[in-house]
Formats: sequence, C-alpha cells, structure tokens
Amino acid sequence: MIEVCGVCYRFLQTIYDKKKMKEVRLAEDQPCKSTYHKKLTDR
Repeated sequence: MIEVCGVCYRFLQTIYDKKKMKEVRLAEDQPCKSTYHKKLTDR
C-alpha cells in the first residue's frame, strides 16, 4: 500500500490501471510516498 498526496494520486490515476490503483491510498496527514512527488510538486 502506497500513501500519496492528492496531486500524486490524480497523476497516478492517469498512468495506472484499476488493479494497480488498489495499491494506492490518499494520505491525509502523512508525507507523500510517491516517487513522482518531487517532480510533480517542484516548480
């Protein structure tokens, strides 16, 4: 189970299928564990 922020969650929905998305959960108060987080949030 991977806990990710809202930004990463929306991104992962575009690249993962439904089966893979079952492994992903929206994290409310925890830090994002997505490997894409830095690329998606850095400006």
